[in-house]
Amino acid sequence: MALTATFTMGFIFNALKRLIKTIIKLSLVLALIATVIILIPNLPPYTKFSSIDVSPVQPRVGPLAINSALNNAGRLYDGKLIGPEAFQVFKGELYTSLATGEIVKLSPEGHVTFVTTVGQPCTGTIQEHICGRPLGFVIDEKDETLYVADAYHGIWKVNLKTNKKQLLVSSSVKIEKRQPKLFNCLQLAKNGDLYWTDSTSDFNLKDGAISMMTDPSGRLFHYDAAKNQSKVLLDDLWFPNGVALSPNNDFVVVAETIRSRMMKYYISGPKKGQKEVFADGLPGVPDNLRALPDGSGVLVALYNAFEPERPPVTQLLAATPLVRKLLARLQRLVEIPFEYLNTIYPNIVFEEIVYFVGHFKSVSGLTPPLSGLLQVDWNGNIVAGYYNTDKTLAHISDAIVFNNKLYTGSPHQEFVGAVPVPPLLKKAFESSKKADAKVEKSEQNAKPVQQAPVKKTEEKPKAKVEEKPKAETKPKVETPKPAEQKKEAPKVVKPAAAAPKPPQEAKPAATKPKVEAKPQETPKAAPPTPKAPQPTPKPPQQAPKAPQPTPKPPQQAPEPPKQAAQPPKQAAQPPQQAPKAPSPTKPAPTAATPEPVKAPTKTEPKPAASKPEVKTTPPPKPAEKASPPPPPKAQTETKKEAPKKAQPAAKQDAPKSAEIKPKPIKEEIPSDTAKPAKETLKVIKRDGPAEIHVPNQ
Repeated sequence: MALTATFTMGFIFNALKRLIKTIIKLSLVLALIATVIILIPNLPPYTKFSSIDVSPVQPRVGPLAINSALNNAGRLYDGKLIGPEAFQVFKGELYTSLATGEIVKLSPEGHVTFVTTVGQPCTGTIQEHICGRPLGFVIDEKDETLYVADAYHGIWKVNLKTNKKQLLVSSSVKIEKRQPKLFNCLQLAKNGDLYWTDSTSDFNLKDGAISMMTDPSGRLFHYDAAKNQSKVLLDDLWFPNGVALSPNNDFVVVAETIRSRMMKYYISGPKKGQKEVFADGLPGVPDNLRALPDGSGVLVALYNAFEPERPPVTQLLAATPLVRKLLARLQRLVEIPFEYLNTIYPNIVFEEIVYFVGHFKSVSGLTPPLSGLLQVDWNGNIVAGYYNTDKTLAHISDAIVFNNKLYTGSPHQEFVGAVPVPPLLKKAFESSKKADAKVEKSEQNAKPVQQAPVKKTEEKPKAKVEEKPKAETKPKVETPKPAEQKKEAPKVVKPAAAAPKPPQEAKPAATKPKVEAKPQETPKAAPPTPKAPQPTPKPPQQAPKAPQPTPKPPQQAPEPPKQAAQPPKQAAQPPQQAPKAPSPTKPAPTAATPEPVKAPTKTEPKPAASKPEVKTTPPPKPAEKASPPPPPKAQTETKKEAPKKAQPAAKQDAPKSAEIKPKPIKEEIPSDTAKPAKETLKVIKRDGPAEIHVPNQ
């Protein structure tokens, strides 16, 4: 038994001895490799490594104490988007920027609507250098313009109405001898200028994890919109991130992520151009900043919240530049071979390795599982802290209150987190909503006042325009009636007068352009307006009365009024349809007998020639009618018989129902055409030659 015990003890001792030797050998080999990597010059990355001072974390007491305000978070739009980074509200709708290079609009019903992108089509997130990665954006509600900072493609201005895009700051142009490589966040000032951050001038976003190991190279810029130039305000920032402007735009606050602090730069005032620490020793890694709508302070998103009594890794590495140099070079040396292989033999596997090695995703799993939000006033005092400890939310990059919920985003999750709104944040956002509601109500009350007079002014000219052509067309329709009957064959004119009356009303389009030709003479356009009231008492008689004074020298004047009186006699049977007879256009009475069919063949070519003749004569006649209407009435009444006075009464009813006339006319046309054709043949033979000479004179 003793031998076996000593044998086992010797075996264990030898095994431990060998294990220790191998560990020592491996450590020596690794140390040698590390020494070589550190000491060999001209190895990437080509940047500086020095000791960096970082302030200790503030004690977790009071508002910084750990709580569960953000626990039990819900998942909205789960699986419909990837990496919602930042949020903005525009016209009551929520906008966000995605890891797929798009800016989208989120509807309360769960729909995701594409808005815009500044990159090119790509196959996935591993090609974000092609499709772009919008990190920060802001929307100008006045101009409906979106300003976006794309990590790879620079700062762009996008018109939300037309989707017209304009490049403001290019990623290929150096600014003060250094080229920006990681555009992160931006804010719009009241004067239209922009304040934006470049997180590092050494690496792109796909190598963002390496930038955490190198010396600070981030900068804060001021973009002058008038000059289209950017100027450096702050330099040597360790991964500057979110930006926030004070309510008066007299200073700007920027989050310095790796140092866990916020810096303040004075834009105007007695301290213009000076900088100072705004808040230091934050209990986490600050990401995006959001100025609270009520002007009380800033909402800070903590990408990671530090665990109590456990110092963050960044603070431990800040004072050890050689360790940071080793880690940065190791990452880069692993990445370079796969980059080379991917250029020779393009393969998705090589591309994924290159993307993962230097990306923040490679180190996100090594960080604590805590995240949260901080509410800070404009003096740099932390007012409240909100944390998530149940891992339902991770790596919060931005937060906003929308639809009575607190929405959170993260670049590494495929949903939008939603939790109840803490009381202090609810007050900050509700005050702005009330102000916006008041502004909207005042605008709505002002808008109808402006729109009402516009409608009135539009209706008034329309009514005037409609009345004038109606008054002018009526005398025109009456004038061709006697003209066509007098000039054309006597037998054919009267059936044409009765039959084509309804179809001519369908051709007022042809008469309307004629009305436009007449108003060229301003004095002539005036008389038709008084004629509108005249047709109600006795307008049809006045139309034939005007030609009477003109043919008086040849003594043929008494005959034309008889003809004008005869057509109403024909219409005495249908009194309302007789005045419409003179318009000769439609020869389409279906129920007409063969006799009226022959008549329109003769009349159809004739009225075309007669119409221009009638147009030349009527314009001077109404001018004469306006001055002496009563005397011709007395003359005609003596010459005409008593029944003639009763006929205009029928004509008075016709103009009143001008709109209803065409329908009954179409039905009674065949009866009208057959009857007057027999009676008026004799009369037209006598009067026809008398009126034919009138236009020749």
